Amino acid sequence: MTSAAPTGGRWAGFFGPALAGYCGLLIGVGMGRFGYPPLIPAMVEAGWATPTTLHLAAAFNLAGYIVGAGTALATARLFGVRAAVALAALLAVLAFAASAVPLPGWLFIALRALSGATGGVMMIVIPPVIANVVAPSHKGRANGLVFAGVGTGFVLSGTAVPAFAASGPAAAWLALAAVLALASVVLMALLPRSAPPEAPVRGQSAPAWRRDPAYLGLAAAYCGAAAGYVPHTIFFVDHVARDLGFGLGVGGWIWVAAGLTAVVAPMVAGLAADRFGYAPVLRIIVGLMAIGAALPAVTHNLVLLTLSAMMAGGLMIGLGSSTSGRTREIVGPQAHTAAWALQTVVFAVAQAGAAYGFTALLAATGSHRLVFGLAGAIMAAGLAAELATARR
Repeated sequence: MTSAAPTGGRWAGFFGPALAGYCGLLIGVGMGRFGYPPLIPAMVEAGWATPTTLHLAAAFNLAGYIVGAGTALATARLFGVRAAVALAALLAVLAFAASAVPLPGWLFIALRALSGATGGVMMIVIPPVIANVVAPSHKGRANGLVFAGVGTGFVLSGTAVPAFAASGPAAAWLALAAVLALASVVLMALLPRSAPPEAPVRGQSAPAWRRDPAYLGLAAAYCGAAAGYVPHTIFFVDHVARDLGFGLGVGGWIWVAAGLTAVVAPMVAGLAADRFGYAPVLRIIVGLMAIGAALPAVTHNLVLLTLSAMMAGGLMIGLGSSTSGRTREIVGPQAHTAAWALQTVVFAVAQAGAAYGFTALLAATGSHRLVFGLAGAIMAAGLAAELATARR
């Protein structure tokens, strides 16, 4: 995508684009990917679907995200950037609104896959658009505000969604659809115009950035984090609530603490990146995440477990914003969208593979200590690879 110079003062040059990006990632990822799981108990109690169907829908949501991310560049080239984002936002709203009535299992699963696909498109297309119009001295904080939309989805999923669900699944789905519709209006009103991504020339060799050691090391760190934080997204709350006996209330509030961290982390990371650069910020985040991922393997202290959730789960969104910015530093603005798309797809595939792998490992060994210890080690290995390749 071509760059555009920031114009129109502080609002048009920073806050407007950043707010558009925030709304986009809130719609597609914060709610499209993470707003659904808290509705599962309400839908089961209302008899709308079986737990098996709902868990399968969650799996297809991730699969849809991978497909959406993988086809985002082609979609943006075909329709144009603004039209592709508008289409994704519209489909996200419709997917939530259509879920406000009991549906056949296959149709509900298809809607969750569609919702995931819109998130994949938003994640690929929006951050580079915002980065292209923000002044260089403010790119980090703008990127942080954009990714805070994902963290906001975490918080809403742990607080507002259960409150709406108390009135029944229909009320919750319609309320979320209304939030997404409002965010879509803001998104399209403020989203900067941008040229579509450049299509690769047929017969041209793979771009040089794909072989750049720094880019490959970044991918190793990002994918290691993707795999290593999976146990916190699947097992951690249940482990704290039932295995350690702290109860579901404590487990839920620990996850809310992680969600609040996910809102703040990308903004703090962005401010730090503007001052020190993306590379050191990214390394600190991955190091803290590795410690947080491994903490449950060595302690049952509730304070440390809360820190574990905040570090391993909450910092992930800060890592996403930092990885996008670091990708731009390595490959340049012209290749940013394509390089970030590849990072995102590989991240999602690593996450899905780790979910199956860690689930099988826990089933075979019954050892949460082994699972969380291995998660921390995987993150540390990814960080070591990034450090080694950056030196080259």
